[in-house]
Amino acid sequence: MREAERGTARARGLTQQLLTFAKGGEPVRSAVRLAEVVREAAEFALHGTAVRCEFDLAADLWPADADKGQIGQVVQNLVMNAVHAMPTGGVIRVELRNEPLLANTRPPLPAGNYVRLQVADSGHGIAPEQLARIFEPFFTTKEQGTGLGLATVYSVIRKHQGHVTVESTVGRGTTFVVWVPAAGEEPAVVANSVSPFEPLRGRALFMDDEEPIRRMTQTLLERLGLEVTLATDGDEAVREFAMARVSGRPFDVVIMDLTVPGGMGGAEAMSEMLKIDPGARGIVSSGYSNSPVMADYRAHGFRGMVPKPYRLAEFARTLREVISDGVGGGRVG
Repeated sequence: MREAERGTARARGLTQQLLTFAKGGEPVRSAVRLAEVVREAAEFALHGTAVRCEFDLAADLWPADADKGQIGQVVQNLVMNAVHAMPTGGVIRVELRNEPLLANTRPPLPAGNYVRLQVADSGHGIAPEQLARIFEPFFTTKEQGTGLGLATVYSVIRKHQGHVTVESTVGRGTTFVVWVPAAGEEPAVVANSVSPFEPLRGRALFMDDEEPIRRMTQTLLERLGLEVTLATDGDEAVREFAMARVSGRPFDVVIMDLTVPGGMGGAEAMSEMLKIDPGARGIVSSGYSNSPVMADYRAHGFRGMVPKPYRLAEFARTLREVISDGVGGGRVG
């Protein structure tokens, strides 16, 4: 089961990488401590290779204003690029530092606080005529390369309002440096005292256009203790929501897929539900990170967000927080 989960995570990562490159992949940003993210992503990328990493991660790092998953993609791509440059093995040096920048210190970055990531290898290096093209989509010098790895790095960092540079000498190695804006707040502290299996109480409306996902999620929600009603699109979800309210048995939480081909999606349905009940508590769900709704779900009337594929602990925690958010105004505890 663990290997199957890892395989699913790798498939998700590749899909998100393709979406990030193809559709923009707006980052879902929050205050993130990068040391753990960088170490985990780098070690994952090195699995099964003859290359190892040496980490130099400052102990006083500022939290970064970043999408944790997308920054993980950046690290994996940079590390894999270094691995390909050292086919017989070697050492990759990974550094994280705080770096305050004054105006015009590092164009095009504005003045401010940044977290700087450096990934250096001692591989075969990149020829000068190729160096100017390495961030171009589909440009690759590898026999089995896709040309998406470094293009994705560039796209992700640009959308984080950051910057990436590269220096390389043929026969001596390559160094990538990435700047990510520092966050103005500390990461939220997640309480781990509550087991994800501790029963929830209430009624949930779940909307998704794919029947296997509806069936799987219904089982998951019921095992968590919720009474579940299903809907296939936004129109049906709004009708179920309105009828439940009229009957005196309103839903305590609504979980909706963001995109429904040919039908009303979650964002529009949430807007309609809020007209019916301004206290409606909605969670948006999607496998796509390119929507501004996922990046700023509260601005669209949602109180929580769960990316696909679902992870039980994250899903249960979000459900608990959103349902608890209604205590005093609803009927759940």
